[in-house]
Amino acid sequence: MEKATKLLFAIAAILLLAGLALAFFVAPQIVIQKNGQYLSVFSQKIFYFHVPVAWTSLLAFIVGAVFGALFLTKKERRYDFLSFASVELGFLFGVLVMWSGDIWTRSEWGTWWEWEPRLTTYLILMLLYSGYFVLRSAVSEESSKARLSAAYSVIASVTVPFTFFAIRIIPSVHPVVLSMDGVAMEPTMLVAMLVPVFGMTCLYIALLLMRYQTLLIGEEVDYLKNELGG
Repeated sequence: MEKATKLLFAIAAILLLAGLALAFFVAPQIVIQKNGQYLSVFSQKIFYFHVPVAWTSLLAFIVGAVFGALFLTKKERRYDFLSFASVELGFLFGVLVMWSGDIWTRSEWGTWWEWEPRLTTYLILMLLYSGYFVLRSAVSEESSKARLSAAYSVIASVTVPFTFFAIRIIPSVHPVVLSMDGVAMEPTMLVAMLVPVFGMTCLYIALLLMRYQTLLIGEEVDYLKNELGG
């Protein structure tokens, strides 16, 4: 597992660096007309970071729910660890989504926050998953903690697809680049977006494996402490 983790980190680094180069040196600069003048929109470049971390955060929450469901059915400790690690990473990537989204919102709309569907539904999702960590820290008995956390992750994951489809269901000023009608971007822009998407996905998997290993080691350490203490 250690070799696979290192390999995934290396692939992620290569893809993310390639994505950075594509975003700044290959993808075309967006130009808009404002007050009779044509202006170059440099802030659009954050799109190539914002979309990959958004995709990865939603993926991590879904994976957390899958492992949570597996724990509820199989009662194996490893599934609890994998579910917990994935939700942790989903929340971490979610913070990056909110941060990068705020920067774009400030640049494009002149405000740090706008109560529009995509932002609002994602905020609700993040608040809901905040409750996951509160629940996990509030329950001390390990089996109950694992069972309740798994159930919570499964229930909370219902908000993930709603967040994704929010701007497709509810009228929004948020730009839609992927829809049933196709891809609303030039080929070079699409490549510049997909490369970091794959890079972030590899980074997520590598971090998931690493976090899983640390949780296993932590459990072994606790077991040895209890044995020695006894």
